[in-house]
Amino acid sequence: MNFINSILLFFAVLLLGPTMVSSLQSKDANSVQFAATKNDPYEGTILIRGGTFAMGMNTEESEMRQWNNTLRRKTVSSFRIDIYEVSNKKYRDYTHWLENLAKDSTQYRDLAKEALPDTLVWKTPLSYNEPMVLGYFRAKAYNDYPVVGVSWEQANKYCRWRTDRANEKTLIYYGIINSKQRYVGKIAGREKLLDSTSKGNARLIKSGEEFIMVPDFRLPTEAEWEYAAKVSSSKNYVSNFKNAKAGANAAHPNASVAQSDSPFPWSSNGNDAIRSTKKSDQGMYTANFKNGQGDYMGMIGYSNDGAGVPSKVYSFTPSRIGIYNLNGNVNEWVADIYRPLSGDDMDDFNPYRGDSTLDGDDETLAQYETGVNTLISNKSRVYKGGSWKDRPYWLNPGTRRFLDQDKSSSTIGFRCVSSAFGFDAASEVTDKSIPWYKRLFKK
Repeated sequence: MNFINSILLFFAVLLLGPTMVSSLQSKDANSVQFAATKNDPYEGTILIRGGTFAMGMNTEESEMRQWNNTLRRKTVSSFRIDIYEVSNKKYRDYTHWLENLAKDSTQYRDLAKEALPDTLVWKTPLSYNEPMVLGYFRAKAYNDYPVVGVSWEQANKYCRWRTDRANEKTLIYYGIINSKQRYVGKIAGREKLLDSTSKGNARLIKSGEEFIMVPDFRLPTEAEWEYAAKVSSSKNYVSNFKNAKAGANAAHPNASVAQSDSPFPWSSNGNDAIRSTKKSDQGMYTANFKNGQGDYMGMIGYSNDGAGVPSKVYSFTPSRIGIYNLNGNVNEWVADIYRPLSGDDMDDFNPYRGDSTLDGDDETLAQYETGVNTLISNKSRVYKGGSWKDRPYWLNPGTRRFLDQDKSSSTIGFRCVSSAFGFDAASEVTDKSIPWYKRLFKK
């Protein structure tokens, strides 16, 4: 790079630093990537365009009669979501990083121990799963299988670590952090940006926040997760918005959102087309679930999904926009605290229930004490998607269950999302002479 280009780059960084985005889909966002990383932090993710959808389940689909997911019209903003569930290999990269950090600084030993999955989730009283206890997380044969035995709290800390790693190389490149020290960032629960030295980097503490270029990786909200699962199944979802007729309701402006509600990745009508019609895997189930009592994978010569436990994160038929195993394989943690009336109580734009808001009750009267007056507590977190151990009903994106945030299971994993700044469709073309309705679809 010559001297003039270097000067231009320097001033571009000063002006555009806070708004830098990945080169992936940069043309769509009319933005430029100046970061120094060779690897794209959004590699392995896909952009989901925001929009309106039907969150919940139709009455006729709710066979369990739980009434905790009544159908409501909601809108979510654009975001990126992992194409695959977080694998054992990726999670081990995280635990190994923490173990090496603990060697450098003993104050982080507890952090490294707390990150390890609970492999005893495989152990049950009347079955022989000891090989899974010993090998599922550690054995290389299971590298590409989804990590399980991870609590909601552990999954959140992984997301914070991933955010640190996404920003680290760029911060080093611009001399904001010390390349010789491990960048701790948010993983230790700090709001200030620090390296692993006790005093930290003075320049980093003073100005580092201005150089963050990647929005935080995090668990998806329940609405984001369900939206991703449903638009992935929808036949008329168009991700690039170049078609003026794109969108679930564009052709019929007064259509009910419920008409675009697709309960399963293989069909919008019950279990029709649950088996693949491709010649390469004709007759095989398109997702990993429990077919019936004692039937997890099918008989020899007549296998269905062929997976008695979780399968590789890239197994089975992907959704129409290329996301794998949103339905089946393992359930997935989402960010929300569980309340039965969330669908009725939450805002209709970017709905999310955090820690503080109770379930439509007087905060001075409502109490959630697990085992005392309810099974729900203030630690109950939602998980969705169905697993290798669930019947097809739970693969419907509208279903929802809960588990305490400090507990884990052999059927629950997770994937990450990141907010997609600057991807509101109407703002993508900056030429104000073009009418907004034409800018919306890039005409």
